[in-house]
This record gives sequence, structure tokens and C-alpha cells, in this order.
Amino acid sequence: KPYSRSKAQPSGPSAPGAQRRRRASAAPSFDCDELPSLTPEELSGPPYDFDLQKPSRAEPEKPPRYTVLSGVTLSPEAAAALERIDDAYFKKTGQRLVVTSGTRDAALQAKAMYKMIRLGADIVGLYRNKAAAREIKAAYTKATAARKPSGEVVGAIYDVIRDQIDRGVYISAHLRAGAVDIRNRTMTPAQKRAFVQSVAEAGGATLLEETKPPHYHLQLDPK
Repeated sequence: KPYSRSKAQPSGPSAPGAQRRRRASAAPSFDCDELPSLTPEELSGPPYDFDLQKPSRAEPEKPPRYTVLSGVTLSPEAAAALERIDDAYFKKTGQRLVVTSGTRDAALQAKAMYKMIRLGADIVGLYRNKAAAREIKAAYTKATAARKPSGEVVGAIYDVIRDQIDRGVYISAHLRAGAVDIRNRTMTPAQKRAFVQSVAEAGGATLLEETKPPHYHLQLDPK
């Protein structure tokens, strides 16, 4: 039977809207951003971060069975956790996972956010943490008003992001170690259920389904 908008709906705390708001407020507050692609020239310029270049254990002897898109960085701990989730998912579906994003360093985040702002993006509107976004936008505005070259503008944004991280503030979930995005736009409803079950079975991760763009965001718990 078609849904009728004229049908009376309950009001107060039991109303569907109130229930949805409660569920939303109880959900993890990730900020899983989709950044613009950077050219090799943009990537090669300063500033530089090297934290992600330091492996905490030896490199694996064989590549993972799941797919990792080009340019995606995973910590060894995240890669091992994904192996467990991917194996469980494969047993249920016969399919392998596709990793579309991993952990970023502050330098990459700064370069991409500089490009976002320069292209006209409203970062204060895009990010949940408005105060952090305003700090970054203010650094961009101040540096460009002083007619600084692009590299110094990126450096000003980088300094703000590093300072925020030192204060425990993360403008993006991908600045945290253990952040992973999994492609789900090609998953059937049954495969999505299988993935959620696989994450639960493996343990040690918080899962959120994002819609813009469609994907699963995994935050792997620190060891």
C-alpha cells in the first residue's frame, strides 16, 4: 500500500523524526571527507610528513587478497585487521573488499583542503567540526590576503592541522590511525549484511555507513 502523507503521525518523543534524531545523535561522529585528487606536482611539494612512512613491523611477504586503490596508505595494524575482515567476508560472499581510502598525514590533508578552498568549497559547511574548519579557513584567508605564494598558504593550513592534532582535534577521521574506507556501491543488500557481520565477528572496529559518496567507514580500534 502506498505511503500516505495525510496519515496522522505520532508526535512527541515517540515520533519517527524524534527517534531518527536520537539514533543519529547516538551514532559515531566521524567526519569522513572526500578530498579532491592531487596532481603529482601538488603531491610532491612541501610540507612533508613522514609519520606514515615508519612501519611498525616488517612489510608483509605477500600482497593482501583485498584490493587497495593507488595512493592509499594503511598501517600494518590496519592491513592485518582488514585481512581478517576480508577473509570472513569472502567466506560469506566469494567476493573481496576494495579499500578506497586509508590514513592521511597532515601534509596531504593540508594540500587537499587548500585545493578544496581554492576551488570554492565551503569547508565550514562540509565539516562537522565547524570550529576546526574555521581555523583552517582563517589561516587560508590570512595567508592569501598577505599575497603569500601557494606553498606558504598550504604551509599555514598544515600548521593549523598539526596544532589541532596535537590538541586531539581531527578535522577528518582519516587523520586518525586505523581509518579505512570500503567501497560498497557495488555490494548487494545481502553482501552489505555479510560485511557488517564480518566486521562484528572480527571485532576491534567501529563501522559507519556513509552516503556521500556511498561507502563504509571503518575506524579500527588502537591496540
